[in-house]
Amino acid sequence: MGDSAQPQTLLEQFDAAYANVTSDRRDVYGDPQDTYRRISTMRSIVDECPDAQIREILGMIVTKVARLVQTPDHLDSWVDVAGYSRCGVMLLSERQTPSQ
Repeated sequence: MGDSAQPQTLLEQFDAAYANVTSDRRDVYGDPQDTYRRISTMRSIVDECPDAQIREILGMIVTKVARLVQTPDHLDSWVDVAGYSRCGVMLLSERQTPSQ
């Protein structure tokens, strides 16, 4: 009934998606060694933040910034930075709101 070329099991679907993602990511973000070196360098500064939750949000932002260094015209990364920034402001806002 189904097309035999289409992945059938969950594992087959995962493997097919993984193959596409790893190829696509290298094309967009460049060599992983360069990207992770940049992330590590920036993350060492972010790790100085004493607030664990904010530190994790900043960590996600620097990941996106490291990718933007390689591909500054990648709109999705810019949107992600904005989204993580909004998450940080949401967190801070919740902390300022007295619980009832």
